[in-house]
Amino acid sequence: MTSTQDPTQTRGPERFAVRPAAPARPSLGKAALAALALLGLLVGIPAALWALSGPPPVPTGLPGRAELTQPLTVDALLTVLAAVVWLAWLQFAVCTLVELVSLVRGGGLPRPVPLSGRSQALARALVGTLLVGTSFLGSTGAASAATAAPDATLGTTVQVADDRGAGDAAGPGGGAAATSDGTVAEQTARADRPAQLMERVPGVPADMVDVIGHKVAVVQPPDGHYHDNLWDIAERHLGDGRRWKEVFDLNQGRQQPDGGELVLGRLIQPGWVLIMPDDARGVPRVHAVADATTTTPVPSDEAPLEAPGEAPGEAPADLLASDRLGVALTGGLLAAVLAGALAAERRRRRGTDPGDDALETEVRLLVGAEPERVRRLDHALRALSGTCRAERVALPQVYAASVDDDAVELRVAPPAPTAPAPWSALDGGARWRLERDVAAAREAAEEPTDLGHAPYPGLVCLGRDDRGADVLVDLEAVAGPLAVGGAGTVAREVVSALAVQLATAPWADEQQVWGHHLAPVLAGVTGPSLHAVDDLGPLLAAWAERSPRRDAQEVLGGRLGRHPGSSPQYLLLGSEPDEESLARLDALVAAGARGLGVVAAVPLPSARWRLEVDEAGRLSVPLLDLELDAVRLTEAAAEELATLFAAAREEAAPVAADRPRVPAVPHGTATDDGHWGSAPVRVGLLGPLELRADGQLDASRRDLATEVVVFLAAQTAPVHPSVVGASVWPRGVTPEVRDATIARTRDWLGTDDDGNPLLRETAEGRLHLAPDVAVDWWAFCALVGRARDAAPREERELLRRALQLVRGEVLVGRPAGRYSWLPRTRLERQAVELVVDAAHRLAEVSTDDDPSGAAAACRAGLRLAPTSQVLWRDLLRAEHRRPDGPGTAAVVDEAVQELQAAGGGLEPETEALVVELLPGHRPDDEQVG
Repeated sequence: MTSTQDPTQTRGPERFAVRPAAPARPSLGKAALAALALLGLLVGIPAALWALSGPPPVPTGLPGRAELTQPLTVDALLTVLAAVVWLAWLQFAVCTLVELVSLVRGGGLPRPVPLSGRSQALARALVGTLLVGTSFLGSTGAASAATAAPDATLGTTVQVADDRGAGDAAGPGGGAAATSDGTVAEQTARADRPAQLMERVPGVPADMVDVIGHKVAVVQPPDGHYHDNLWDIAERHLGDGRRWKEVFDLNQGRQQPDGGELVLGRLIQPGWVLIMPDDARGVPRVHAVADATTTTPVPSDEAPLEAPGEAPGEAPADLLASDRLGVALTGGLLAAVLAGALAAERRRRRGTDPGDDALETEVRLLVGAEPERVRRLDHALRALSGTCRAERVALPQVYAASVDDDAVELRVAPPAPTAPAPWSALDGGARWRLERDVAAAREAAEEPTDLGHAPYPGLVCLGRDDRGADVLVDLEAVAGPLAVGGAGTVAREVVSALAVQLATAPWADEQQVWGHHLAPVLAGVTGPSLHAVDDLGPLLAAWAERSPRRDAQEVLGGRLGRHPGSSPQYLLLGSEPDEESLARLDALVAAGARGLGVVAAVPLPSARWRLEVDEAGRLSVPLLDLELDAVRLTEAAAEELATLFAAAREEAAPVAADRPRVPAVPHGTATDDGHWGSAPVRVGLLGPLELRADGQLDASRRDLATEVVVFLAAQTAPVHPSVVGASVWPRGVTPEVRDATIARTRDWLGTDDDGNPLLRETAEGRLHLAPDVAVDWWAFCALVGRARDAAPREERELLRRALQLVRGEVLVGRPAGRYSWLPRTRLERQAVELVVDAAHRLAEVSTDDDPSGAAAACRAGLRLAPTSQVLWRDLLRAEHRRPDGPGTAAVVDEAVQELQAAGGGLEPETEALVVELLPGHRPDDEQVG
């Protein structure tokens, strides 16, 4: 294949690089000659020397004066010559081994062997000719067999290649298969398919359509003596150079723009386009386009679009979360809802430790989340409910909403021209708008009691529009079923995403969600909030009996029409109901039933809202005159998420039964709590994020630099800059931006008394913080570790000092949308386990003779783990023994309030203790409710 790459689409220094000619394929004869030459040099020469002069002369000591001054004989001369030949042979053998390892390893050019220029060049030529020739022999034979295949077989293979282009990857890491017949078929298909099927991506020829649906990396031109190589590409984009073999397997035998093919790991050329595994960072994904006139690249989900100082995610307009998850979380509201639901599950109980794969699922979930939008929307709606209740005015009839970075907007029918402050009524009251800045000022001044209940529990996000706003509809207000037609599989994914939102969204208060013919694994994500129903008849009959009626048949209904105090009901249909159920559902709609919402993944005759979604996930909403990138949840994604939620819901063993292991403090870290109070630079993880540094840094860059420092502070060993880049910029970053940020952060932290930087590099180029940087978490671990082996009196003092470092929950209040790497460190779980254990142990040894000290220990632990009932029970015992303080009854009420706020209640052990200490006491229901 030849390529006519548009030079205007190429950026960077590769524009000025001369593309090298494709490497000539060595013939079988040349490969055989190279093999014979290597055999002769490596085996023949030492064999001949051994036969002629015996084993290599190895000196057994230093020559004396007599040996150095005696006349030179022929035997001595032959011995010297033999030693020189043996040394030359050894040098060549070492060069051959170095070249062989480098070629097989796939790294860059090997380091030169000292004093071996010509010998190493000869070894490189012979080894390369041998390995490349034999490799081409195998691939050429396979290619010839594939070329001779019948047309029917070729057509079938082309169809597989087209399916991959749609995103169903088959090879390792989700890439194209590496079989020779598949490669030839893909190349044939690529030559026949029109170039406009692929978007224009810098560095990727328009006719290279076999990369559609894949992430790609373009091999960079040489920079001085440095040549781009698979090892460094894997390290840059996968975080580990040892993963080069995955890149090699995805690209072996693929035809490149210059006509060459990847045969050996080291033989890559500038300008080659490499398919990357789906978890690669900082590389674009190539998308198919339908319009031949489209020339502007669509922003990729992982493209390095950020400028220095930008927050992760501010530059890309949208984000599709990991394809490995199988989740399309366009807009990020669903991801944020799920992340919030996961955090709530963990606050209710002490779950088990999730596995590494589950933690990666959580990281990818956080990368795609928009928690700030979810928080602003929920707060705005609850505040509106509280305001309307206080002013004794009716809530507006909201049927749709949108939220972006600037405002929350509601669509109202019938229009309400008068909106309570701080809302503004637009278009005669058809739209209510709350600006972000206005809402923030009002939020800072209001009391928590100003918030009301969630007024629109049926709000679900359909997706994100072209302006970057997340669009929601109120299923309870649409006055009939909402049907999603079009691509059947995608429609089912959309409905699954809506079902999960209804069961887990923070504004989804008391309501019931029913799923019919949806994936059973969804219940593993939502828990008992989503009820599976096989027989719709009884459910619809019960709804018909208790649903109120209305006479009007407008398209937009309203949630205020249902019985006061009744819970809304939602039915999600994954397939078309049977005729009897469909008739009952139509009857409910015709009767104007309120308090229910129906969503179907198939067209329904009674649907008032009809949406259409295509294979690419583009959703048409005619009644809103919008097209959106639909929110979707695949069954594969639900399975991975269910595994994560299962670990959070599973009750772990009590703390007292198995004391948690104290993490090893990184070597060289200062671990004295006194150092924490006096260190010029300190990083606080056990509570609100705290970073104290004396240097100067622009305020717009401070959040990014802080995250770099916190990331390094949480590590147990030095890390490579590429790991920092992949973690702090999960959507991708260029090495230039990454290195510039690290340099600014180093200047910000400053130096120690000896002038050495506090952000340092090891000899291998890995980053770490100097011992002079104090980290409260490691100081806590050191004190607790010492307490484990200390005498009783010293143990109490060490635990007391350790708990004084605890200020609150781990990194509470950290900026929204950042720190998606945190689950990988397991810091949150480790901190909860270790702090609860330390507080519980100190309470145990202090309650009898120092109940006030025991109560203080419990309070310190509850600052970080407010729902730990182990500590609440310890606090009850301590308060019961102390003569002053808030009293046992007040502690019971406080505990119930905290636990109910987290969605839980008293455990049986806690209830039994309350009965023992306070017979007949009941928590203050008014305070709790």
